[in-house]
Amino acid sequence: MALTPLWTTWAGVPPVQATPLILRAGTVDGLPGYGLKDGVLQVEAEGKRRLFQCIEKTLEARFIWQALPTRRLIQQVVDRQLDLAFPMGFSEERAARMLQSLPLWDNPDLWVSMRPINPSDKALRLAARLGSPQETEQTAAGYARVVGATTYEELGKTLRLQMVDAVVVPRSIFEELEALWPEGVLTTVGKSRLTGFYLSPGDPKGLAVPLNRAIESCRASVK
Repeated sequence: MALTPLWTTWAGVPPVQATPLILRAGTVDGLPGYGLKDGVLQVEAEGKRRLFQCIEKTLEARFIWQALPTRRLIQQVVDRQLDLAFPMGFSEERAARMLQSLPLWDNPDLWVSMRPINPSDKALRLAARLGSPQETEQTAAGYARVVGATTYEELGKTLRLQMVDAVVVPRSIFEELEALWPEGVLTTVGKSRLTGFYLSPGDPKGLAVPLNRAIESCRASVK
């Protein structure tokens, strides 16, 4: 009796499809330049969008997004209810609580004021977004007053009504929300602020190494 070749027993069997990596992801609610549509993160700036899409494709991952207030977003990453948060400005306080990726870009702080100021003057009254690195760091630095605003619109109002001497925001926020600021505002460049991903502490999904490899590869290839 003739033997049937082994390979014929697999004829017609469809190839096994790899299961994509499912990542529970969060972004800051109301962050200018970003938004969610049908559960997908929308990035307005072309260069940043192409870089993120390259990383997403390289990881072969499916991101399931939520938009949350900053403090709640960070806490859910810390508690491992979310796998990652993006985009997030880097800070020592955040890095002590979460696992920080390689940076994707630099987004320095801007001090926005109605008159010339010296950022080293601790008598200044300041405002920043609640839960942001700018609020945390200026509060720790011992300025006379630091107001934590829940919305960027509130920041514009505090400056317009002269409730503070300066507002501290990332440069991209200042540029995206140009209409919020009073006429004639001055800007002073502050601290360099690298931006990227934060992962759950302990990296339970083993994401840090492949994510950082994807970031390195995509930064080199996406121009």
